[in-house]
Amino acid sequence: MHMIDVTAHPRLTTAEWQAVTVALRDVERFTCVAPTGKTEGRLSRLFRAVTGIEKPTALADPRLDAIRRFVCASRRNMARAKDVAAELIALGYSRDQVEALRMVAA
Repeated sequence: MHMIDVTAHPRLTTAEWQAVTVALRDVERFTCVAPTGKTEGRLSRLFRAVTGIEKPTALADPRLDAIRRFVCASRRNMARAKDVAAELIALGYSRDQVEALRMVAA
């Protein structure tokens, strides 16, 4: 586990915190989606048909959507969260920011 450097003060913008809020709501409503590029399985489609819960649409900004997907995956699938964490770092987020997001998602 990566420890946060408290002197670095990982900061997120208001829009980034709003993406975190959207992700936490998605988790509450069981609307986290499968990784991009994968088709939804029959059981998932049946669940959505029976419950009426729709898949959330991706956020318009790819950086914000990556945050949403990371927080969602951190609550549901740690292997997937590691993949999205690498994507966040590639998008310019620091390891401290990613770790802070992981802690919020926990």
